[in-house]
Amino acid sequence: MSFEEEWARLHEQAGLRLAGVAPIDGGGGAPGPKLKVTPSLLENRAGEADTVRDALRRADDAMLRETGQIPGGLAGFTSAGAIPVFQERWAEQMSHLDDLLDRGVAQSLRNAAGLMRTEDLAQADNAKGIDVPKG
Repeated sequence: MSFEEEWARLHEQAGLRLAGVAPIDGGGGAPGPKLKVTPSLLENRAGEADTVRDALRRADDAMLRETGQIPGGLAGFTSAGAIPVFQERWAEQMSHLDDLLDRGVAQSLRNAAGLMRTEDLAQADNAKGIDVPKG
């Protein structure tokens, strides 16, 4: 089998796996535990993102406090003016990271958990209306 043929076969199998379809030859399926995502798992991960954000804020406060003391020790040096510029840029970046962790990660995980719960309840309601013959 040529490289191109082998690559095409592997590419097709990977695409089928991603789509949740078993390959025709019966191969595929990663061994080991399957991914199980629940609303409570997502909410726990959101809480972990909050914990990271809080630790980042504490580190930020400490860094700004420490670097705030530097200009006094550099009095008379031209480079002393660089510290406030550094602090301003640092604050902008930390604000961006804080926002990413809050809205980009934690809130997105909480939103996904809520959507999963809503969909689960909707599917449960739909299943109640299905008439299953007893036989």
